[in-house]
Order: sequence, then structure tokens, then C-alpha cells
Amino acid sequence: MIHTASYTGRLRFALWLVLLGLLAPACAGDGPGDATGSVCPTDSTLTYATFGEPFVAKYCSSCHRAGGPETPTLSTIDQIRANSDVIDRSAAAGPKAVNSYMPENGSVPEAERRQLGEWLACGAPE
Repeated sequence: MIHTASYTGRLRFALWLVLLGLLAPACAGDGPGDATGSVCPTDSTLTYATFGEPFVAKYCSSCHRAGGPETPTLSTIDQIRANSDVIDRSAAAGPKAVNSYMPENGSVPEAERRQLGEWLACGAPE
């Protein structure tokens, strides 16, 4: 025979644990954010040479280089393009999100994050 009060208490506790487990990852902030919603303006002048390469060299290469401590490797334009979605959700800014998951020290000014979002939205042109 099941004692109703004891059973109800255990059920509430179990439901509370499940709810806590579902909410904890959302509060932790331990990963990339939302897509920025950046768009490519028709008059964009950002290129790999004028923006992408210097940005990656300044903020990403110390960790995301070939043989570096972090993945993905972002040493070439092709590697950057192949990872543009995660870069957008980790380090770029746009009308829908400002993502500062990367770099770990958060040292990128928002204006540069917005340029990154624009450059990626344009397909990371050379």
C-alpha cells in the first residue's frame, strides 16, 4: 500500500530535480549564444585582408591556431567559413544578439563584434 503523503512528497521532489536539471544549463551561459541576425549590407567593404585576418590574428589565433589549445582551428579563410555559424554565435554581434562567449577574456569591443557579424553575413569575402 502506498502512503499518499509520502508518495506525493517524493513525486514533488523528483519533479523539482528534473526542472532544476532543465533550467541549469540555460542559466549557466557555458556556450555559444544565439545567431546574431546580421545581414550583409550592399555597400560592405569588409574583406579578409582588411578585417577578417587582422581580427582573427588579434583575438583568436593565440588559441585557435593549428596545434593550438582550442578547436576549431581558424588559421585559414576556408576554416573560418566552415565555422562561421559557431563564430557568429560565439563572438559576433548583430540586431538579434551580442555574443561575448569568445574570446574568453571578452576583450572585443562591440563595434568590432558587429563588424564580425557583418563580415560573416557577407560570406567572409576575401
